Amino acid sequence: MRKILIAIFILVTVAGNAQLNNSWIDYNKTYYKFKVINNGLYRINQSLLASLGLTNTPAEYFQLWRNGQQVRLYTSVPSGPFGANDYIEFLGKKNDGVPDNQLYLKPGYQLCDSFSLHTDTAVYFLTVNPFPGNLRFNDVNNDVAGNTLPADNYFFRTVAAPYRNQYNRGYAVQVGEFVYSSSYDIGEGWTSYDAAPGLDLFTNFTNMNVYTAGPANSVSLTIAAVGNALNARNLRIKFFNNVVLNSNMSWFDTMKRRIDNLPLSVLQSPDYLQVATGSTSTNPFDRIVVANLAVTYPAKFNFNGSANFSFELNPSSVGNYLVIDNFNNGSTAPVLYSLNDGNRYTGDISVAGKVRFVLPASLDAARKFMLVSEDASNVKTFTTASVKNFVNFNETANQGNYLIISNPVLYNDGNGNNYVNQYSQYRSTVAGGGFTAKVIDIDELYDQFSFGILQHPGAIRDFIRFAYRQFASRPQYVLMIGRGVTSIEYKQNEANPDMKKIEMVPTFGWPASDILLACEPGTNIPLVPIGRISAINGTEIKNYLNKVIEYEQVQAAQNCSITDREWMKRILHVVGGANATEDQDFTNYMDGYKNVIEDTLFGGDVETFRKTSSAAVEQANGERIQQLINEGVGLIGYFGHSSANTLAFNLTSPDIFNNQGKYPFFNISGCSAGNFFTFDPLRATGGLSISEKYVLADRRG
Repeated sequence: MRKILIAIFILVTVAGNAQLNNSWIDYNKTYYKFKVINNGLYRINQSLLASLGLTNTPAEYFQLWRNGQQVRLYTSVPSGPFGANDYIEFLGKKNDGVPDNQLYLKPGYQLCDSFSLHTDTAVYFLTVNPFPGNLRFNDVNNDVAGNTLPADNYFFRTVAAPYRNQYNRGYAVQVGEFVYSSSYDIGEGWTSYDAAPGLDLFTNFTNMNVYTAGPANSVSLTIAAVGNALNARNLRIKFFNNVVLNSNMSWFDTMKRRIDNLPLSVLQSPDYLQVATGSTSTNPFDRIVVANLAVTYPAKFNFNGSANFSFELNPSSVGNYLVIDNFNNGSTAPVLYSLNDGNRYTGDISVAGKVRFVLPASLDAARKFMLVSEDASNVKTFTTASVKNFVNFNETANQGNYLIISNPVLYNDGNGNNYVNQYSQYRSTVAGGGFTAKVIDIDELYDQFSFGILQHPGAIRDFIRFAYRQFASRPQYVLMIGRGVTSIEYKQNEANPDMKKIEMVPTFGWPASDILLACEPGTNIPLVPIGRISAINGTEIKNYLNKVIEYEQVQAAQNCSITDREWMKRILHVVGGANATEDQDFTNYMDGYKNVIEDTLFGGDVETFRKTSSAAVEQANGERIQQLINEGVGLIGYFGHSSANTLAFNLTSPDIFNNQGKYPFFNISGCSAGNFFTFDPLRATGGLSISEKYVLADRRG
């Protein structure tokens, strides 16, 4: 039984003024989308550029963006049009967890940003900018022949083990069971499996190439971990049998710490290190998880046969002479990219098995480099790209006060009918409220407000924040048309072909909360009312739209006779406890609601039904309930046990009712009854959750 706990958050006013994700876009430009799913060296050849209509674009005009930040690139000619063999080259990086940080209740709650919570695919946007400011890597001479410096003996290497064994749900409150917030909370995200007292987590590092003659106290440990149970404990870390950390981390506390000045002797072996991480709690059921573990130490310039190798150098007032062993450059001279200053050095391979570089002096605290093989086998070449012209939501013509966010998959019911558009048209009529209704494509929001990252909740949240701040007329309502799946289940099942059939518009967090899509970061008060029609096809949208029109026509009708409107005052209360005690407790709550409903402010008539047996699903009183619903009730209130598909009372399906034109609001106080955010392949073939059955039923429900 899953429950949702949404904490009361302190409103952080700074968050409301933070820069939005679309601030990097120039709406006067055309962009070209390139998808990157692995780290490495990427090229865009002239032939692909020509197919995009960029044949005569000067090399110096190209500009590249990722996650709202400009990316430094290299062009095979520094200026002028490309020849047939020319290209754009850049260091591509798959999507990681950096864009996810904005989702957390507080930024510090994210333990590790090595992996995305949503998709590994990053999108790079190429555009043409004829003005200064385009970032470049520039070729610089690698003067090995004139070198007078001695070769560096070592560099400080960091080996890291970010974990992706499980999705840790993070901070919980224990109320008979663990209850989680829909917010991205303390310690939530990818982690190791649970470690427990006596069951340490073992992490092995190999091919370390330790420089054993390095400084004596030159080893550092970085740890990001979190408690996963309500117990007192210490987090203990051992290098082999040497304890290097033993520190308190009780309850759901986190530990993000770097420990410096560990003796070089703790490594023991030049090529192998075993790290044991565990809990010292006296409770045998205690649990902790590790998000990231990293060790920094002096290492020899042996790059382990890699074709791509990143490293850092400390400041140097005289420069560096690097002699690198065991780098897999094939038969081509590799290239060293200096990420700090944009220099690009071609390696000297005149000595067999060695790659040599002479670097200038630099006082940068940490000089970051990437050595890459230019061998054809190591270069990833794009074969396709898509053209993107962003919708400028700063223009009044693209704004509205009733926003419908949907998926283009739903714009055709198979017979050419676009019921999403018809819903928008209805809301723009006098009968539908006289709104300025606009349909917003979720694909547009992905590209513009989450950097092209699919399934990212920031796409919707940042758009709503933008609309609330920038639109000439603030949105009054946001309606999402399309089913959603939580990011956890989406990530676990994204390769399943059924996913595209049942996931249309994302939700926020786990358990799912559409409300948090409309909130400023760190708050739970929506800027605008938000709702969802959990449809996966046009027919379901049509069914709901027809009921809305029919219901609102009754509301707007001038004749208000008792015969026409009495049914709206009838209220049906259903109690479904598991035993007599629960049944009485639940009834007491419902009677409190009954007193309010039957008071003079509403003047309703409440009829209550209680379970009379211990059966999981109660069939009794079914005929009377069916009669009431068929005659019309304004509200059905249910308090009892439930799942996503079943109620404890026989109200599981609306098919048995005939209540056209008299549609009640259905309020269920029960576990998971509204949870239609699961990955359920049966949904594609008609397997609806109980809430979807009632909402999407044709002329009933």
